[in-house]
Amino acid sequence: MAKFKPKGVMPALVTPFTKDGDIIEEGFKDIIDYTIEKGATGLVPAGTTGEFVYMRTEERKKLFKMCVEYADGRVPVVAGTGETSTEATVKMTKFAADIGCDAALVISPFYLRPTDKGYYEHYEAVARKGGLPVIMYNIPQCTLGVLQSNIVEDLAELDNIVGIKDSSGHIGHTLELIQKLDSKMPVLIGHDECFLSAVAAGASAAILASANVMPHIWLDIMDSVRKGDMKKAAELQLSAQTFARIVTRNGGAPPVKAALRMMGINAGYSRMPLNSGGTLTHELRAEIRIELENLGLIETLSHPKATKDIDIQGVLGTFGVGPDYLQDAKIGKGSEDTVSVAIVTGPKHGALGSAFVKLLMNPKVGHEALTVILEPNLPVRPTSIMVPIKKIKSMRQATLFYGPVQSGAARAV
Repeated sequence: MAKFKPKGVMPALVTPFTKDGDIIEEGFKDIIDYTIEKGATGLVPAGTTGEFVYMRTEERKKLFKMCVEYADGRVPVVAGTGETSTEATVKMTKFAADIGCDAALVISPFYLRPTDKGYYEHYEAVARKGGLPVIMYNIPQCTLGVLQSNIVEDLAELDNIVGIKDSSGHIGHTLELIQKLDSKMPVLIGHDECFLSAVAAGASAAILASANVMPHIWLDIMDSVRKGDMKKAAELQLSAQTFARIVTRNGGAPPVKAALRMMGINAGYSRMPLNSGGTLTHELRAEIRIELENLGLIETLSHPKATKDIDIQGVLGTFGVGPDYLQDAKIGKGSEDTVSVAIVTGPKHGALGSAFVKLLMNPKVGHEALTVILEPNLPVRPTSIMVPIKKIKSMRQATLFYGPVQSGAARAV
C-alpha cells in the first residue's frame, strides 16, 4: 500500500450540534458535500474545530464512521484521534484504522504536559501500535506545550509519522519546522492567517477551520504560489484575511458555523460552554456577513447608493438639531445638563464614509470627532463617530461629551 501523503487543503470539519447538543447528521453530510465540491483534498473530523473535547468517545467514533461511509472514497479521511493519554490515543487510532480512515491527526498530550521525551515516546507508541499513518499536531495555545523542532526531526525518522500540522500561529516556528524537516516530512499549516507565508516557504498542505467555508480560495492561493504568481497569491490572502482572523480569534467553530448557516448549510451550533451567550456578538455576525459578501459566498444585501456629498450640518438641521436648537442647552451645571443627539447612517463606501474621513483627518477646534466605543479597543459596529455641534469650550464640557454622552451613544448604536 502506498504511504499516505498529506496534500492540498483539508477542512477541520465542524460538528453540527442542535441547541440541545445532539449531532445533526444531515448537516454534517452537507458540509462534507460542500467542501468536496469546492475542491477539498481530504476531511478531518473530530479535531479542534470539531469540538472533540466536548464529545464522548462513542460520539467521536460515530462521527468517524459517518465521515468514512459518506465520503465513500471521494477523498481521504484523517481522523482526529488524540487523547490526553497514550493508551487512549492508541485505542482511538486503532478504531479509526479498523473502520477505514486513511490517517490520524494526533494532538500532542494536553492538560498534564509531558517532557520532550514524553512527547517522543507518545508519538512513537501511537505510530507503532495505532495502525494508521500519523500526522502530529502542534497547537500550544490549547495544549500549553510546544512540539520543538528537534523532537519533530527525530520523530520524522519513523516510518508511520507522515507529517506535522502547526497551528501555533507563530510563523517563525512554522518556518523552522519547514527548514529543518526539508524533504524528510511534510509540514501542514494549521493557522489560517499564516497560510500564504507558510505555503510560500514550502508547507505542502493545510488543515484549516476556515476551509469549511472557503477551501477553494486557499487552493487558489496554493496554486498561485506554485505558478510563481505571488501578486495574485497575496491579493487572495488579503481578501480572505479578515474572515480568517475572525475565525482564529473567536473560538474557531462558532464563527465558522455562523458563516455556514448564512450560506444555507445547517452547521448547527457549538456545545456549551463555547456556545455561551455573547460568544459571537451582533457586530461580529454582521462582520462575518460582510466578509462572505466580499468573498462572493452569499448575495450582497442592497444598500441605497449615495449620489451626492452629504452636508452633515444640513442633515442634522432637518431633524431640528443645530446651533440654534442647542443655544439654550446648559452644559456643566449638574442636574440641568441637557444633550441632544441625532444619528446619521449610510453605507461606508458612500458620501457618509467620505465625511467620516474628512472629520477625522481635519478636525475643527472644539468640534473634534471621536470614534464611538463600547469599551477600550472595542469600537461599535457599524463604525461610528461623534461630532459635537456646539463648540466644546471647557474641560468640563469635554468630559461630559466624550464620557457619558459617548457611552450612551455607543449603547444606542
